[in-house]
Amino acid sequence: MVEQRLPIIGPTSASAPIEPVLRAGFEAAGRSVTLERWEPRPHQLGDALAKLRGRSYLGAVVMAPHKERTAAALSSLSEDAKVSGAVSVISRDRQRLVGHNTDVDGVRAGITAILPAVEGRWPRTAMVLGAGGGARAAVTVLIGAGFQHITVFNRHLHKAEALVADLAKIARHMELRARPWHETLLEAEVGRAGLLVDASGQGVADDGGLLPAEALPERLYLLDLALHRHESALMRSTKARGGTVANGRTSFLAAQAMAFHLWTGDDPPPGVLEEALAAALAEAGIEHGIVGD
Repeated sequence: MVEQRLPIIGPTSASAPIEPVLRAGFEAAGRSVTLERWEPRPHQLGDALAKLRGRSYLGAVVMAPHKERTAAALSSLSEDAKVSGAVSVISRDRQRLVGHNTDVDGVRAGITAILPAVEGRWPRTAMVLGAGGGARAAVTVLIGAGFQHITVFNRHLHKAEALVADLAKIARHMELRARPWHETLLEAEVGRAGLLVDASGQGVADDGGLLPAEALPERLYLLDLALHRHESALMRSTKARGGTVANGRTSFLAAQAMAFHLWTGDDPPPGVLEEALAAALAEAGIEHGIVGD
């Protein structure tokens, strides 16, 4: 079998644990794929993408901060990539490069896993913390799922405002707004939220200071996109008030499984990605960041 190459485009520190998980999937499937780390500067991204047209390349993984620039640079985009304005995976169709946003697939899987099986019973008000790739994917999913009120909080308000402005084109019949990261506003908003998506990474510190337990409503649904090895303080507080919680593992694994399928046309061997992720997290002994970043 001809060996193929798969670059991970972005900061090396951001690639973990994607690299060991994908390597395990390819090896278990008997595919010879060499993972490479590319760290182009923003002005070098176009040249890096052009190289992917070579026959030896399977495609690429795209990490922040290149996701939005990649979406603007490619002429062929999947619907999720087009709507979200970001690309996390590139596949090749002969000489044509196709951009996909598997972060959206991942967040969709994570949200579906914790909300009621009947979509008609889903809440319609959501709160999103963060403004990076995970938050962008979350807002895209929530709009598509029919949520009527979505509020995005970020410590740098202009980033939340930029995210909202980008997605306003698909949010014409609902309320989508950016708010400053202020304790009073956070507590007021979470009090009326049915679903909270934490894409900020703030919960990793696990100091209980993200949102006070007394501010949380009962039966809140919480998806924390960090790859926690243990429950965060916010997750524990939410469960104590009868809520349903999940960390980012389901979302991460769904995103990588979709990427594997886009590159190979097959699904990864059962259980392989899960085992590789557990091993990577155990070896590091720490969280690896946020799904979508």
